[in-house]
Amino acid sequence: MTRSQIIAAFRAENKEFPANVISDITLNSWALTGDKIVCALSRCVVGDATINSVVSTSVYATKYNLTDLIDKFQDIDDFPGGGVSFDNVPLVKTSVAELDAETPTWRKRSAGTPTKYYRRGNFLYFDRPVKTADKEIRVYSVLVSDDFDNDNKTPYNQLTYLEPYHNGINKYLQWQAKVSRAEPQDAAKAEQDFYSFIKMMTKNIGGGKYSPIRFVPLTGYNQ
Repeated sequence: MTRSQIIAAFRAENKEFPANVISDITLNSWALTGDKIVCALSRCVVGDATINSVVSTSVYATKYNLTDLIDKFQDIDDFPGGGVSFDNVPLVKTSVAELDAETPTWRKRSAGTPTKYYRRGNFLYFDRPVKTADKEIRVYSVLVSDDFDNDNKTPYNQLTYLEPYHNGINKYLQWQAKVSRAEPQDAAKAEQDFYSFIKMMTKNIGGGKYSPIRFVPLTGYNQ
């Protein structure tokens, strides 16, 4: 559905909110916000990008600013089949706490080829300094949606395979409309309905992203 069709559907289903109570301008603003929230929660807009490695002198000497390097970056899509790869080799997701527990001296490692990655804020780090420049780092990402700001646009980056979930915008509008009328019980019910929809949407979209996990021993790892 286009934005105009979604607004029309909202009006038809919620006759207590005519244009003189909630204007189209307000609904359009809510629809833009709702699109961002639905996409962020369901992680439905994804992509992958490549950046080049930089030689490091320490594990903290080089960090990759993902919001600068990847347009509309929201998060690393680190479910099986995604994450980060270095020179076409998938890396293992980790954390500072896990690295500390495994090898307390990991920060003093000599330069080499990373085998693990972690993210803090908008920065990507590796488990060791990188010894070779211009190696391909591929980052599979969840992206912030484009602005849903035109009557002729469809939501969720206008991706046709997401058409079955367009009603999520309508559910967000209903929630906000109930809030605006100070109807706490109805607003709470509408909020619950919205998040139930997101849960269903995320589950179904995940079926197209994830596959059985194959566990392979990590070999050639130098402490």
